Amino acid sequence: MTNSPQTATAVACANIAFIKYWGQSDSGLTLPTNGSISLNLDGCLTETTVRCDPELERDQVWLALHGGEEMRASGRPYERVMAQINRLRTLAGSTMPVEVRSRNNFPSDAGIASSAAAFAALTRAAVEAFQLEVDERELSRLTRLSGSGSACRSIPAGFVEWYNDGTHQGSYAEQIAPSSHWALVDIVAVVNTQAKHVSSTHGHDLAPTSAYFPARLSEVPARLAEVRRAISERDLERLGVAAEADAMSMHVVAMTAQPPTMYWQPATLSVMQAVQRWRAQDNLHSYWTIDAGPNVHVICEAKDAPEVEARLCELSAVQWTIANGPGHEARLVG
Repeated sequence: MTNSPQTATAVACANIAFIKYWGQSDSGLTLPTNGSISLNLDGCLTETTVRCDPELERDQVWLALHGGEEMRASGRPYERVMAQINRLRTLAGSTMPVEVRSRNNFPSDAGIASSAAAFAALTRAAVEAFQLEVDERELSRLTRLSGSGSACRSIPAGFVEWYNDGTHQGSYAEQIAPSSHWALVDIVAVVNTQAKHVSSTHGHDLAPTSAYFPARLSEVPARLAEVRRAISERDLERLGVAAEADAMSMHVVAMTAQPPTMYWQPATLSVMQAVQRWRAQDNLHSYWTIDAGPNVHVICEAKDAPEVEARLCELSAVQWTIANGPGHEARLVG
């Protein structure tokens, strides 16, 4: 690349996994122990600007989380961003200092894939600023190396599968259906915005200590096939049954790890039970799933979304909701 200043801005969506990534076979390469399938969320966004400029005195990272005041990053957040910047800067053969400015519009570190959106946007913007030429598959691999594995699923648009054959080249994300394929809605029932007490990274490390972990891994291939078919056929019941089972499976592993991790809170269970009750008693077709955090994602079709969201808002356990349709790819906006 040239030594002239370069700036790029990218926006990326968070995503919700129907089949979860939980556990790593290689933490250095962020290789998962199993494949996963997710949906990008068009209402949970991160925008990141990367500026490469020889006139900068030093690298800088500024973060504005969930609409808060922009603050200079330090400690672990700074180190994680700069590890990815340094990886891409070396690949580009550049020595220019970098300024990163990033903001999101939803709670961070609370089970809504804030790291996925953050590192997908960071990588997309940095690749452009460093003038690297890569295709979408390679972009997803580079994003995976950030340490936020699920971020690679926020690179393509719509419904996305993260493939895994245990190698760097064979571990990438690819669209399996576009955003327009299915008018599905993910409504996040926010029950707590505080940062979770055990990070996803640490949770991945603990997963193999659970006696149930091998059983989970044996179940995942069949559920992946079920979810692929459900998406292809737009079959909400098939998708929902598999997604609920996989979320339960992931959290059982977390709860039985050594030491155990309980991401759920009483409010989490309250939402889960309400969704199941509405389905059984009122024929309101919606299903829950939960990532590594207390907040609940409720999946339904667009025609039922207003009713589902209204009922969620009536629950005392729910602080507010975030409704999402299928989201776009990590894209440049400046």
